[in-house]
Amino acid sequence: MTKLYPNDVPSIEPSGKTKGKKPLRIRYRGNWALVTGASSGLGRGIARRLAERGMSVVLTGRNAARLDETARQIRTIVPGAELETVVADLSTKLGVAALLAHIGERPVEVLVNNAGFGTYGAFAGADAVREDEEIAVDVAAVVTLARAFLPGMIVRGSGGILNVASTIAFQPAPSQAVYGASKAFVLSFSQALWGEARAAGVAVTALCPGPTRTGFVDALGADVGHTAIYRRLAEPEPVIDAGLRALDKGRAVVVPGFRNKLLAAGGRFMPREWLTLFTASMLRADGAKPRPSIVVDNKATIPAPVGAVWNLLTDVERWPSWYQACRWVRPEAGKGEGVGASFSWKAHPVELESKVVAAERHRRFAFTASGVGVQAARAFTLEVSPDGLGTVVTSHETQTGWLPWLGRLVLGPRLYAANQRFFGDLAAAASAAVRSPAIQPALA
Repeated sequence: MTKLYPNDVPSIEPSGKTKGKKPLRIRYRGNWALVTGASSGLGRGIARRLAERGMSVVLTGRNAARLDETARQIRTIVPGAELETVVADLSTKLGVAALLAHIGERPVEVLVNNAGFGTYGAFAGADAVREDEEIAVDVAAVVTLARAFLPGMIVRGSGGILNVASTIAFQPAPSQAVYGASKAFVLSFSQALWGEARAAGVAVTALCPGPTRTGFVDALGADVGHTAIYRRLAEPEPVIDAGLRALDKGRAVVVPGFRNKLLAAGGRFMPREWLTLFTASMLRADGAKPRPSIVVDNKATIPAPVGAVWNLLTDVERWPSWYQACRWVRPEAGKGEGVGASFSWKAHPVELESKVVAAERHRRFAFTASGVGVQAARAFTLEVSPDGLGTVVTSHETQTGWLPWLGRLVLGPRLYAANQRFFGDLAAAASAAVRSPAIQPALA
């Protein structure tokens, strides 16, 4: 019996009816796929996934050695995979024509328009030839290849096109004006084709990842690692998963990752001028102008000995047992305890990476935390209350990053209230610890 691969069977409307149009269908096994930009990064990963689904794959790119490496890696994972490599420069009409001539009359069931590159810097001083090539690869080749293969998909009533766009498509991009506009074209073009092709049962999806560890940043030819946009790079595998899932489901657009979704959606609520200035600051070359931070101070007297409070604060693995906002904690293996200890934790809905920077027994405990769009530092100081019956705990927290910058008018008061609730949780847990005879020796 033939094994069914994802979307080898029709997808049905939620009502159970197709509402007058053909169900979406992509016949992976035994059919051809074309992947551009297959010599590395997302293209290489997508090509491997398509081969795993039983497809024969044409791999194209400009570097013969890297294309051969892609083919070798895929054959290691998928023995017997049918692969063809075509060295072609898609920035030229001759290169595109050579690729199409190689394909010939073969029906292409899946087209992945992944080839592309970016430039960085002010448009007025940019290399005109390089940016013309950028438009040719990122825009013209996408249109030409879609024109070559979409009609056949529509006639057959099956197939899919995955166009790799970017989150930069959702807003103007000073310092990357041509690249941003090119990806905005790919996004709009893909959505339009989705509207035209879905009635025939053909899927068209725009995959809009944020900066990803694919070699794209290195190819920019500029030091952009210090900019807010390119400081953190996502891993490619989740992006590939998201793109292929969206294609299977016939979605028009997919934006992988919470941070990227927020950036893509945030522009809808800003005046265009504000949005452009905000993007300019995220892409700014100097990175020198700091954003305002949120600083919050809280203080509370907890009716428990310093030892009880200290034990609860510093034993991070126990946080989920008493700290209501904390969902889980995972200490980093081999990082030890005390100063230098690292741990991941989730305070709903944000996941944070933290490191202990101070641990003066019964006096001071401090750690840093970083997550999507936020970097924070929090320090607790402890001292015996004046009446000698409790512990005065002071918290000093500073948050920086684009998320606090965007929401500082709202997040400041909410952070203060959240920290007060934290103190309430801490007080309840410390009081319960004091009442437990089993832990009395540990409080000394």
